[in-house]
Amino acid sequence: MGAVAIAIVGVVLLASRPAPAATEVLVTTGDAAVDGARLDSISAPAAGGDTVIFFGGTSAVLTASGGAPTVVAKTGDPLPAPLDGTFNRLSDRVAISDGGVVAFAATLNSRRATDGVFMLDEGHLVPITDDATPVSGEVSDLNRQGDLLYRTGLSSWLWSRATHTAVQLVTRGTAAPGGGSFELFGVRPVLSDGGVVAFVAIVNGLPGRPRRNEAVGVFTVDGAGRVSTVLPLQETTRAAARRFVRRRVAINTAGAVAFTAVVGSVDGAFVWHPDQPPSPVARVGDVVGGMALRRIDPEYIGVDSTGRVAFEGVFDDGPRLVIASSGALAAVTGPLTGAADFGPRLTDSGRIAWVRDGAIETYDGERAQPAVTPDATPVGPGVTVASPRINDGGVVAFAARQDALYAWSRGAVTRIAAVGEAVGGTPITGFEDSRVVRGDTVAFFVSTPAADALLAARHGGAPLRVVAPGDATPLGGTFDLGPGSLEARGARVFFVSSVSGGSVEEALFEADVVRHTVRALVKRGDAVRGHGRITAFGPVAVTRKGLAFIAGLDNVATALLVLQRGGPAPVVVTGDVVGGTGRRTLAAIDGLVPRGDAFLIGGALSGVDGPRGLFVARGRRASKLFVDGEVVAGSGTVTESDPIAFGARGAIFLGSFAATADDVARRAVFQRGRRSTRRLVAVGDPVLGGAVTDIGAAATSGSAAIVTVGLDAGAPARGALLRVGR
Repeated sequence: MGAVAIAIVGVVLLASRPAPAATEVLVTTGDAAVDGARLDSISAPAAGGDTVIFFGGTSAVLTASGGAPTVVAKTGDPLPAPLDGTFNRLSDRVAISDGGVVAFAATLNSRRATDGVFMLDEGHLVPITDDATPVSGEVSDLNRQGDLLYRTGLSSWLWSRATHTAVQLVTRGTAAPGGGSFELFGVRPVLSDGGVVAFVAIVNGLPGRPRRNEAVGVFTVDGAGRVSTVLPLQETTRAAARRFVRRRVAINTAGAVAFTAVVGSVDGAFVWHPDQPPSPVARVGDVVGGMALRRIDPEYIGVDSTGRVAFEGVFDDGPRLVIASSGALAAVTGPLTGAADFGPRLTDSGRIAWVRDGAIETYDGERAQPAVTPDATPVGPGVTVASPRINDGGVVAFAARQDALYAWSRGAVTRIAAVGEAVGGTPITGFEDSRVVRGDTVAFFVSTPAADALLAARHGGAPLRVVAPGDATPLGGTFDLGPGSLEARGARVFFVSSVSGGSVEEALFEADVVRHTVRALVKRGDAVRGHGRITAFGPVAVTRKGLAFIAGLDNVATALLVLQRGGPAPVVVTGDVVGGTGRRTLAAIDGLVPRGDAFLIGGALSGVDGPRGLFVARGRRASKLFVDGEVVAGSGTVTESDPIAFGARGAIFLGSFAATADDVARRAVFQRGRRSTRRLVAVGDPVLGGAVTDIGAAATSGSAAIVTVGLDAGAPARGALLRVGR
């Protein structure tokens, strides 16, 4: 699809003390994969040779009205003036007015701003500004005038389309009617055409009550910040209060507010009109079309300008949409099992939108019908759709996203598999954290519609199904598979799985993805010469001497073992003396990075303080490499060490440091050589003209480390994949 896009590859000098370190930028957000998709995220890398695999995604905001969806904006699209750069990750919260104005938030690949809020207004994309200052936040709602309700943290703001200015309406600490102050707000406040906002909130600090006592209620606030009570405060437990703020509310042009609640002995749907107490329009136990209303789901309610109220009623055969009008109740749809993510409206033409089974469905005042399927968008196959919002004319605005597993090699990014695609006939609904790449083989766990973890692998072609829960094992019984340790060599994939109904409970297996065979290599209960029996399996690594793995033993020890012809042989075991520590012993073993016949391991030493550290294990001996609490020149005390890579120049590891006692601890990548330790890249260091804001997951690539970083304003991208220490 189009020309192959080459990822940005360059060499940047980073401020690293005592000496600068060369760092390669392999991929940045905004870069294009071979299929043309632009990346809005980069995370969870794994590496092998010259290939790095990682999770990435692309996103868009679209509209649909009786035909193919139309893109409003997508990852990689140019930003409207006066901004420069491109859209990065578009929010899954969108809004649409009856006039067709669409609002959404997005992060940006731009040197001028990291994020912003935008409108599609009369066919033109424009950034929202408060006077000349760009607005950032999470879109909540739009009214007919095009005024925008948005949130920043625990504050709600109202932006006027007429004046292009924003005012703060309520925030944490704002005084609540009747005493106390607002502590926490509902997830989705709504805006009327008259500029009044309805919201759910938790209030604490009630007069005459302990400060930690909480109460919940429903409120409105107007553009002048005047707060009114819809549902008077109800004291409740902390857990119940957090459940209550997940309830939805709705408001119409006249300012009538609809909500669900348990008020006194009535569990129902209510409507409130200004200067009147709330009145129930439906109660649990009511009979609707001959069916008993068992429950009212708080995830949806709507009210139109005539006062009709729509809600999701739950009956014996499942949930249905119910409309209350003039004292009568009518179920207007069949069962909607699995429906979720409802738009917070009942339009005057009777329209409602929601997501079910991965597709957008709508009710048009007469019947429910599919509106958008995941495979029918310009974003790509199998997208995840979210936040459908429908206006009175039947136009649906929604967010779409495609998450995938990508591979970077020699400057090009290719997609391995994506959510919505199938492996061996089983749809992929998500990716688990375990993955590995070795040569032409990529192995990874995916989640499935049955909420199971399936092991898949690609060996020079399309991904194949390797093992799934319920498959027969060579030990009898079936695999009870879960995402765990993975390793590969050639066409062989090594994994750990529990076994149901077999001769053992758990084992380390080898799957040949070409021959389609599986065999057990080591089982729980197998003996380790001189050290008891295996009770649990940890990380796995391929070495030239055999398969290495960390295991728990029945003598409460943990061991690093290498599988040999005679069975698993210990390399190092907790309780072994660690050289260079004054005869202290190894108390824990976790991380594992091989190099030749040696291993870089993470772990902890014995003693009251039990410091973490990095150790080298070779031939039944362990020696100290680095222990938390050591001082690194230019960085101060380093803690939370975690091994990444092991090469000729030494060990590379993640750690945290604070240059002085008053500094906030920062994450960094360090390299430990024979005589000293230096910092390679850290939060706050310059990359691509900006500063690193976060250091995420890391992986080993030979003697180098692969890390993901976040970048602030000044950089042309919000994230990058780096190779350091090469």
